[in-house]
Amino acid sequence: MKSFQYIFLMLSLLGASFGAQAQEKVKIRCELSGCQGSLALFTFDGVTFQEAQRVMATPSNGNVYEFSLNKSEPKFYYVGPFANNARPILLGSETGVVIKGDCGNIRQASIVGSAINMDYEKVKVRITNHNNQHGMGLRDWAMAKDEAAKKTSIEALKAVDDKKVALLDSLKKANQLLARVVAINTYVSYPNNSTGYNDELAYFANEFFHFVDFKDAGYNGMPWVYENFSAYAQTLAGVGIPPTEIKKYLDQTLAKFPEGSSAQQMAMAGVMAGLQKRKSAGYMEYAQRFIKTFGEKSPKAAEAVQEELNRAMRLMTGAVAPDFAQTTPEGKDLKLSDLRGKYILIDFWASWCGPCRQENPNVVRMYEQYKDKGFDILSVSLDSARDRWLQAIEQDKLAWKHVSDLKGWSNAVAQMYEVSGIPKTFLIDPQGKIIATDLRGPSLEAKLKELFDR
Repeated sequence: MKSFQYIFLMLSLLGASFGAQAQEKVKIRCELSGCQGSLALFTFDGVTFQEAQRVMATPSNGNVYEFSLNKSEPKFYYVGPFANNARPILLGSETGVVIKGDCGNIRQASIVGSAINMDYEKVKVRITNHNNQHGMGLRDWAMAKDEAAKKTSIEALKAVDDKKVALLDSLKKANQLLARVVAINTYVSYPNNSTGYNDELAYFANEFFHFVDFKDAGYNGMPWVYENFSAYAQTLAGVGIPPTEIKKYLDQTLAKFPEGSSAQQMAMAGVMAGLQKRKSAGYMEYAQRFIKTFGEKSPKAAEAVQEELNRAMRLMTGAVAPDFAQTTPEGKDLKLSDLRGKYILIDFWASWCGPCRQENPNVVRMYEQYKDKGFDILSVSLDSARDRWLQAIEQDKLAWKHVSDLKGWSNAVAQMYEVSGIPKTFLIDPQGKIIATDLRGPSLEAKLKELFDR
């Protein structure tokens, strides 16, 4: 009986000890001038920034803000008045962390009294230096004109590879968190590691995350997962390989994470971001998968993805092109929907756009060839000077329909269609649905031939 009481007492004491330890606090003091109102601590889930805490300045000093967190393994946070104006910081393991600076330039604020943040900043500098050296080595290798120059560049790349791996190995013993950061940023050169691969693309697709242990729970909540999967997806979507190949590589890499883990959530969010930057149709599939997989766990993130998906789908192939009306050179309003019944090329251009003017003779030729078969063009000008707009129409012999609000890049239709560069085109079918985008030169000619020369 006594032994049972002793064990019960010891367990109670241990429980009390663990409880006290769980309540141990980390204090963060922000000495920031120029802040207006409150300051917040944010976390990032791959899609949205969530407020962990928000505080007002201390009553005794309007430039001082104080946060308190339970002590834990270091985690990534962001400190700032708003999520888009915040400084990244590692918090959880150290007491007495101080941030000094100005709210107007908070990303450059200094962090005092934190060894982990000082070491993290040093590691980021070394990663950047290694990546710069890697890029220079690849450039020299690609431009090498003889075997001697090629050999020299490969040796230089090998030296950079060795420095990357040495840094990773040293951190595995010293700091596991920083080792994970370095691992997900370590990509060694193809010329020195090409065994088993016929080309650099296959090597990149399969080996970009070679040093990452995807089963390691330490990658949960790490923003670097998001950043590097965004870069990975963006690269794959930008090298001209078929969408099925892109999907194969992305799926096989995402499957290496524990299903439904926070790290997989970060990775899938990065994939969506990378595909969206490339305006890849694959974005839709991964957005839908994200909502299905993480909707219950992260409802705010899923809601944000759904909103973005709804917006993106407006301009996807198969969607009905958003209707609009703008002013013709004759001063009349012309609506896109007025042209239903024909194939319409919406062409965003401007008189000052060199590539647009260079493309115009080809578009004129296509217009003359197919205008009597049901093809028409509606050019939306991003000009701001009416005389230059009309002069360019006359000089280039653009005998189709034209509209503009003469607001330059602020053109309302260009904003509606999310035009960030010109020339930009959307091909619309007789029912008003988008059937192709960014057709120029041979691709435009091939599509029109497919539609009309059957």
